[in-house]
Amino acid sequence: MSALTHHPLAANRPDSRESNTGRAGGVAGMVWLTWRQHRWAVLGSLVLTAIFVGWMLYLSIDMTNLYHQCHDTQCPPFSAQHARLFAADGPILQAEILTLVVQYTPLLIGLFIGVPVLAREHEQRTLLLAWSQDVSPVRWLWTKLALLGLFVAILTAVLSAATDHLAHVYSNITGASLFGNRIFPVTGMLPLAGSVCWFAVGVALGAAIRRTLPAMFAIIAAFIGTILGIQWRYPTLIEPQFTYLRPDQPSPLAADRNGLIVNGLIEIRPDAASNLYDAPGHEVTYTDLVRMCPELKNPSGTMIPDCVTRNHLLTYVTYQPSSRIPEFHLIIASGYLALAAVALAAVWLIVRRTNLSAG
Repeated sequence: MSALTHHPLAANRPDSRESNTGRAGGVAGMVWLTWRQHRWAVLGSLVLTAIFVGWMLYLSIDMTNLYHQCHDTQCPPFSAQHARLFAADGPILQAEILTLVVQYTPLLIGLFIGVPVLAREHEQRTLLLAWSQDVSPVRWLWTKLALLGLFVAILTAVLSAATDHLAHVYSNITGASLFGNRIFPVTGMLPLAGSVCWFAVGVALGAAIRRTLPAMFAIIAAFIGTILGIQWRYPTLIEPQFTYLRPDQPSPLAADRNGLIVNGLIEIRPDAASNLYDAPGHEVTYTDLVRMCPELKNPSGTMIPDCVTRNHLLTYVTYQPSSRIPEFHLIIASGYLALAAVALAAVWLIVRRTNLSAG
């Protein structure tokens, strides 16, 4: 048969499944699918992030100007600048509210971006359709996770930078330590690492539970438990430094405002005393203390400090210097990323074992 007997459109007619569905099954098709399914969460996140970042930058500039007016020191209590800073709706209160919101941003990302990735597919029974097309379940999963995860990372990196700057300005003006449990969780890149982590955990819980609302309750419980655990344990992630101090001696962090006192309080209760030591370093019991100072049987006023000073007693102070803040950031961020890796591995296993006939 000569070449002229062939149909002139034969060379252009699709004769394979790949050529007929290449565009739909490619990266562009997955980008479009991801956008269609998550566009409201993506747009909402963009708008809220823009508002919060702009608000924090405005507050940082306003507070810095007031700080400069006070000659780069904390403003005197009765000055006009102090009154403006600490007004009922002033910059200080606004900064505290914004940092609290940022602290819970990873939870919101896990709830509204992470959980629906697979939970909604199960609830709407669309997995059978999605995974029986030209994209394999694993490729579908990793492409969506890569797109959404990159979006979350970029968004929260910008938010983290703005929050960290605001936290430093707030610390300069109020004297609050950057190591304190109210500021520390939103400094550095911790909001970024936490957001990536809870996005992955949200996807994993959605895949395991297969229902959106129960998965949301599960991630809320996991997030709150993790945050409380970090606040309880983070001061001792690295063994604290220590020293013995007399009551008239300055704190070891007197010149290191951003450090953290882990423990150093004297506690005297009925029939109990703690954190008191004699000169050789032996702990003083309640019985010893009452023998030294009989008036402490009915303590009042300055009796306790007077007793401690008069008998040359010492307190045992443990603390973390501010130079360790980057190390603590690295430890906690690494923990978040390790948890994210475990969650992603769990999602991969769940997807591989999902029965398509179940939808």
